[in-house]
Amino acid sequence: MDAASRDLLLAQDGDDDAFSRVIRLCEADVRRFSSWFSSSGHEVDDVAQETFLRAYRGLQSYRGDSTATSWLLSIARRVCLDFAEKKKKEESLAKQLMQVQAMNEDEDYSVEIRRLIACLPLQFREAFVLVRILGFRYEEAAIVLNCPRGTVQSRVARARHLLANQVTADEARQTS
Repeated sequence: MDAASRDLLLAQDGDDDAFSRVIRLCEADVRRFSSWFSSSGHEVDDVAQETFLRAYRGLQSYRGDSTATSWLLSIARRVCLDFAEKKKKEESLAKQLMQVQAMNEDEDYSVEIRRLIACLPLQFREAFVLVRILGFRYEEAAIVLNCPRGTVQSRVARARHLLANQVTADEARQTS
């Protein structure tokens, strides 16, 4: 049994230092693996962080019948797939918003977008406008909204989801 696998078993028994050693021993492999499926260094960082968070939360599921690296790479694979799905949804929203523009060539596009954004609940609308319309970084928007960065991120993601659903519903109404 390799050192990382032994440390992973120790971490299951509550040894946080052992889990830190697992990270040190396996992080390069997780990052190398995820770099093949990620489009930027920033995304590789996010995948690695999310992989180790999921591993820590699911520590008790490690049975020791594979190496720690194999176990972590299976988690990293799932994280990469989740990130790809998220990116696909974001690209779909962008495409749907462009379709709204095409459908409204005779109308003012910004009026249609403003209408869609105006339908968002206030907390989602504030975060979306700050980050996606005005170009604030999440950290800056968090200061403006007086809430944690993660809250801003989830509100922007929720706003994108609601907008995509609204665009889809509008398209369905126009074709029926």
